[in-house]
Amino acid sequence: MSFRSFVITVTLLMCNAPVCATTGLPGTLDAFWNTGGALPGKAITAIGGGNDIAVAAVLQPDGKVVLAGNCVNTPGSGNMFCLARYKADGTLDTTFNGTGKVTTVLPNGNSKLNAMALQGDGKIVVAGINCQIAFSARFCAVRYNADGSLDLSFNGTGIAIAQIQATLADENANAVAVQRDGKIVLAGFCNAQFATNFCAVRFNPNGSLDTSFTIVTKVHLFDFANSIGLQTDGKIVIAGSCTDSSMYVFCAARYNANGTLDLSFNGTGIVLTYIGPNGSLAHAAAMQPDGKLVMVGECIQSSSSLFCASRYTVGGLPDTTFNATGNLLVATSGGNYGKAVAIQPDGKILISGICTTPSPSDVLCVVRLNSDGSLDKSFKGGLASVQAGGPGEVANAVLIQPDGKIVLAGACNNGSNLDFCALRFEGGPFGYQNCKPDIDGDGAFLATTDALIYTRIALGITGNAVINGITFPATATRNTWPLIRDYLTAQCGLSLP
Repeated sequence: MSFRSFVITVTLLMCNAPVCATTGLPGTLDAFWNTGGALPGKAITAIGGGNDIAVAAVLQPDGKVVLAGNCVNTPGSGNMFCLARYKADGTLDTTFNGTGKVTTVLPNGNSKLNAMALQGDGKIVVAGINCQIAFSARFCAVRYNADGSLDLSFNGTGIAIAQIQATLADENANAVAVQRDGKIVLAGFCNAQFATNFCAVRFNPNGSLDTSFTIVTKVHLFDFANSIGLQTDGKIVIAGSCTDSSMYVFCAARYNANGTLDLSFNGTGIVLTYIGPNGSLAHAAAMQPDGKLVMVGECIQSSSSLFCASRYTVGGLPDTTFNATGNLLVATSGGNYGKAVAIQPDGKILISGICTTPSPSDVLCVVRLNSDGSLDKSFKGGLASVQAGGPGEVANAVLIQPDGKIVLAGACNNGSNLDFCALRFEGGPFGYQNCKPDIDGDGAFLATTDALIYTRIALGITGNAVINGITFPATATRNTWPLIRDYLTAQCGLSLP
């Protein structure tokens, strides 16, 4: 962006109060999401007759949001796979199966949907378990066309089921990812004799099993994979929770494209991390654009749980630029559980889940961290929470829109049971839209600070010379050159050394 364009952008952003008031503060509900509903900012959808719980969400390129999870027709009956799609304004998209909702009853028994991925062609892949034999579950994948119909080009039925081990022991798929070549990788865990292992299979684009690829890895003793990530070099990262006889810990393994362990990752291909004094369960993971791995979950401290996170370098070592140790217990009230994670383009980290505090209990909540692991105080003090209707509510997924708005997806209480729900929060855009004249973040545009900084940059001045001799107000949140440079780079699109 040229400085002239930058000045024009700043001028346009100096709007009058009524116009500016249409955008809420970061961490507040977006009043322009589902404005026709009973609760603006919240989209709540009943699908079956019992509990409907969304466990995964994806954002389409056209701004539509797809939720996927589990539904029951009547309390006590078996699970159905179910999906719902919302238009960019938060209303149900009736071009999706005619109603905006899809349900699929899988053959051979009860099923559970655990994950979802979006293909480049708009098709939707969900993954989970299908109980084919009594007391025995199998990995399964279901693919839908963009209109919500089953994709019959996928294994002839839209459904593909894989058995990894010869025994009848349970095999649970908890994560799914689509490779660039269209192959679909499912990861989870397999029961072994007195243990469980990380497991993964791969389907070809037509739904047939890729027999050249199978992963069964003994990480610790009881290993439960919950997340999968694909690196740009084709390597695969599987992450989750592992335990010995006494305590759960964060664990991850990295594999080469052929499924063999990548020994360049922590020297063994595997990393184990102890965080909470009484155990740490990793529920989700995400890969940053720089290749670093972020794992999040809940860490047990005494009798309560806290949001917690770990970040690792590309080599699988603790990233000491993250809270100095690579590990973080989020300093919020106890009883909080991290279920999902997303990385903003500006490096900030979102962790969504369930909070039992602050009161009332069982609220959908999201924590936002700065890239160094500190709480982002600009986001409602670092933690935003909402209760839609009552107990049992949880945010199982979190999405970041291109405009910086944040969508939480999960389950909301309708007074008698749980329904699919999606809530949209103001995030504080990280694109050009957030390029404001208030450069030092004190809430005002002053000639002696902000305008002077702009002028110096326009003259080609960089480094500490930009702020030399400036006295910043005590309320300024950006009062050093690195903070100002990062703001102008991330929010205004400037290229600065």
